[in-house]
Amino acid sequence: MMIVLQVVLAIFIVVGGFIKIFRISFQVEHWRQYQYSLWFMSIIGFIEIIGAIGIIGGIWNQYLALGANTLLAVLMVGAIHAHMFRAKQSILMAIPALLCFILSMGIIIWNLNTFS
Repeated sequence: MMIVLQVVLAIFIVVGGFIKIFRISFQVEHWRQYQYSLWFMSIIGFIEIIGAIGIIGGIWNQYLALGANTLLAVLMVGAIHAHMFRAKQSILMAIPALLCFILSMGIIIWNLNTFS
């Protein structure tokens, strides 16, 4: 079950990363609302892709799973902040980031429990 969650999360994150890197128009509009520079969008997209690769690698290596999901949890907190406070959007716009945050935290907790 945890492997399925990791794969689903990785796919969702990698798609979001490529949307940012290729500067798809709706994402560019969002970033303008957040008042962030477009170069920052590309950096975040790249980090998301690296994180997604780490999540997949984390299927075989718990340390990689912990690191990648910690990185993505921090990114998702930033995404929630951007939606809610920078762009002043409704909570509905932050739901995808919130779901990714919850999945990342679940994977972190599961991996921490398997260490003991």
